[in-house]
Amino acid sequence: MQEYDYIVVGAGSAGCALAHRLAYRQNHQVLLIEQGKKNRGPLFTMPKGFGALLAGEKYVSRYQAECLGKKIPGEVWLRGKTLGGSSSVNGMIWLRPGPGGIDRLEAHGGQDWDAGALGAHLNALDDKGGDGGFFNIAPHRAQYAITGDFLRSCERVGLPQQTALTRLGEVGSGYLHYNIDQRGGRQSAATAFLEHSGEVKNLHVKAGLAADKVIFDGDRASALVCEKAGEQVLLTARKEIILSCGALESPLILQRSGIGNPELLEQLGIPLVHDNPRVGKNLREHLIAGIGVATAAAKDSENHQYGGSKLLANLLRYFTRRSGPMAQSPCHAAAFVKSQEQLSAPDIMLMFMPFSRDGENFSKEPGVSLSSYAMYPESAGEICLTSTDPGAMPNIQMRYLQTDYDRSASIAGLKVVRKIMAEEPLASRVVAANSALASAETDDDLLALVKKLGQPGFHAVGTCAMGMDREKSVVDQRTRVFGVKGLRVADCSILPEMISSVTNATVMAVAMRAADLILEDARHF
Repeated sequence: MQEYDYIVVGAGSAGCALAHRLAYRQNHQVLLIEQGKKNRGPLFTMPKGFGALLAGEKYVSRYQAECLGKKIPGEVWLRGKTLGGSSSVNGMIWLRPGPGGIDRLEAHGGQDWDAGALGAHLNALDDKGGDGGFFNIAPHRAQYAITGDFLRSCERVGLPQQTALTRLGEVGSGYLHYNIDQRGGRQSAATAFLEHSGEVKNLHVKAGLAADKVIFDGDRASALVCEKAGEQVLLTARKEIILSCGALESPLILQRSGIGNPELLEQLGIPLVHDNPRVGKNLREHLIAGIGVATAAAKDSENHQYGGSKLLANLLRYFTRRSGPMAQSPCHAAAFVKSQEQLSAPDIMLMFMPFSRDGENFSKEPGVSLSSYAMYPESAGEICLTSTDPGAMPNIQMRYLQTDYDRSASIAGLKVVRKIMAEEPLASRVVAANSALASAETDDDLLALVKKLGQPGFHAVGTCAMGMDREKSVVDQRTRVFGVKGLRVADCSILPEMISSVTNATVMAVAMRAADLILEDARHF
């Protein structure tokens, strides 16, 4: 049996940030565990290496979700299974939430989660805060001519270009920023918080350790049952256990531990510890509709850059000069749009990518892609266990487009995409008549296109929602699980609704704030 003060479960974006802050600020013995392996190798450093990682299973977990009437296999949801979690395999876009997003969180969590509290941690995370930060945030060093034309067309349809697109705010467009360092390498939560963890002697990191369930002594969480290489491992916590496994795994661990819907737990033979049917509910996800469009000139598309001799040349260019397509994020620019003029802030994100796809592969003909999605969807799904086996596939029901707002915002986004494609100078570079939008004449046509082309953003939140009402929430405003002691959840699952267009920076700030709350409460323990 191994004992620590705090056990943090899951070394993804939230877990790395949380464990580092817990250990750094106090002399507690903190254990951070991760089911996956360590994130070592060139594919983790090279920004475009994540494509190969996502295609495999060694460093990625694959979930099947039922949605939009599609039964299993339905939609595939991917999550990083390595140190750094999904921050080791994502698109590296760095965007802070805007004031409206933080206001949404404060409405559920109170003043513990206001702009001052969360903003301080956002400033600590990136080097835009004025005092340096854990991440070096910058735009691509090489910018394509067609991306500039996309932005000029955005300006002509009323989306003025912004100089630094690093946070949500006003209607506009611009080059995105990324957590790619000055040497052209990906910065993940693991590289930011754990690379020098040896300097924090009281932070212990163990990979290859899969969490099963929490053990309770009365109503207090006292131990964690894990599995490593087929053997059971028992870890005990003197103070608290914190789940940071994300919106898919954190609720499943709670359910296996006896916290959840009594009917589900009884069906699976799990003893009830606390009745809370909200565990696993309120699953929110972005539905991204991507429109591929052919380009008039092959040079305006990256489609030919990722095969044969071109791929070999680009790999050589990256490893010798840290430049070229392999040093970049897939998404080069973005725009923020209001679905309704009377809104106080944008609620739709548009993205521009200098390539197009045909299913899982790049299109044979040169092309680019424009995508859109509603940033604050109202529709919610759920996730629940199908077995007590931690390796069993859960039941994920994602109910997209269930509200009038979600449908109208999704339609509005595609209408703006169409306007941009038809506006010069981009109009002369693309063959809009051949895109999927060309035959979509009515709102019903556009909605059908969203349903056909929509893909998950891998931004799921909400399944262990935070709130002050225990009848409607899973954790309280200080991240403590209702109904028990010594157990918290601190990751994207506690966000009751979407508060940003991409979630990585937000989730790390949330985790750092949670660490402060944990340490504050420890002083009164």
